[in-house]
Amino acid sequence: METPDIPAKPANGITPEVAERILAKDYTNIVKKVTEGKPLSKAERELIQAKAESVADTSITIAKDVTELASILGVSRQTLYAWRKLEGAPAPASNGTHSVIAWRQFIRQSDLHGSSGKLTVERHEALKARKLLAEVEQREIRTAILKGEYVSLDEVRLTWTTQVGKAIALMRAKFESELPPILSGLDAIAIQRECAAAIDEVCETLHSGGSCTP
Repeated sequence: METPDIPAKPANGITPEVAERILAKDYTNIVKKVTEGKPLSKAERELIQAKAESVADTSITIAKDVTELASILGVSRQTLYAWRKLEGAPAPASNGTHSVIAWRQFIRQSDLHGSSGKLTVERHEALKARKLLAEVEQREIRTAILKGEYVSLDEVRLTWTTQVGKAIALMRAKFESELPPILSGLDAIAIQRECAAAIDEVCETLHSGGSCTP
């Protein structure tokens, strides 16, 4: 006698529904921390990143197959297979690729997002997560600047322009004026030693530009 299939119990005792509610609560707490200006842990930052990345990449216009198309549109393959049966659904190209633009237009015109509601909500939440992530990153950058961990691009350009100018001037002075009379009459080993010392001095000039030079 065959026994009916019994759903397997999760190893950790937590059902997917419960896990989803826990993650939603965690995310709410993260939003509160950001609003209060509190720092986030690595795990909290990764949770926002994961939620933000659930928005489909609008820069992709061609999908190589149905699986990739479903991923770009943010739906399951089963949903996409059902949509392909609808009247007016975009047909694949002769090489099997799919136009992402055509599919997005079809979805919008057919109000497929609105019919299920789920995709629209997911995209809305993902967009909010992107905004939250941008806010976190801006706050971290401002904090890093206050700590002196970042230097402005203009300051870097000014420092390097100054140091390169000094290095070029020093190199010309060394090899055009100072070294010729010194090297005259020296053997190869001595000449090599003097040239190496001059090169080291030029390199030291390049590296002595404060916090903007390596």
